[in-house]
Amino acid sequence: MNIEEIIKKVKEKKELHGIPNYTVLEIINKKSRPIRTKLSELKKADLKYLVKAVRAELRLLVGRFSINPEEKEKVLEQGITTGTNSILRTSRSTIERLEDYSLLIKIIRDLNVKSVLDLGCGINPIAIANKEIRYYAYDINQSDLNTVQKFFDIQKINGKTALIDLKDIKEKLPTTDICFLFKVLDLVDKKGHKKAEEIIKKVNSKYLLISFSTKTLSGKSMNHPQRGWIEMLLSRLGFKFNIIRTKNEIFYLAEKNN
Repeated sequence: MNIEEIIKKVKEKKELHGIPNYTVLEIINKKSRPIRTKLSELKKADLKYLVKAVRAELRLLVGRFSINPEEKEKVLEQGITTGTNSILRTSRSTIERLEDYSLLIKIIRDLNVKSVLDLGCGINPIAIANKEIRYYAYDINQSDLNTVQKFFDIQKINGKTALIDLKDIKEKLPTTDICFLFKVLDLVDKKGHKKAEEIIKKVNSKYLLISFSTKTLSGKSMNHPQRGWIEMLLSRLGFKFNIIRTKNEIFYLAEKNN
């Protein structure tokens, strides 16, 4: 089986359709190293292991855990202006955040935000974006970006979507009033926190709103949900911050010291 066929095999799962091939290839190369066999010569058992391992990492990387991709398309066909809540219920991350969006919108309003950079956006812009804000929605999942762009177009919101791999940001990020990093830093930075620091340094925003889950993958509450490392990192980079706790997340609202 050649590399194109392996990529196609990995992306047979609907929740992975929107991930670009170059990202899948990067994970395949990473996960195939322990096998020490040419990809074209993989045995059936090794191929099965590789595909399973790659899919597992991609699901973590995407981080949105879409429940039913087909449901999003169905709601879009019915009319997104009347189905916003239904679309938000197609992603576990947005389901968990449903009761918090009013708080996030209030934060934006209180800070007089006119532009947003949402890194690892998923479908969050559907709950937050409005016609008064310039909204940059970046994610690694093209399927989610298509949904968000359709929302922008129908609602006539000044928004732009773009593919991005937070583990390897090559493009210059737009200058905005605030940058959202919702539950993504734990995903891209499992060992040490150099990658998180790189991302934050590349952001050109007055404010950062960074969140972390307060629940384990099994749904249990964490004993110590506060992230001491991000607090030390923000302080070292010259940010002052406030902590906001909700039912499922802990948010750090950071502002660069003058």
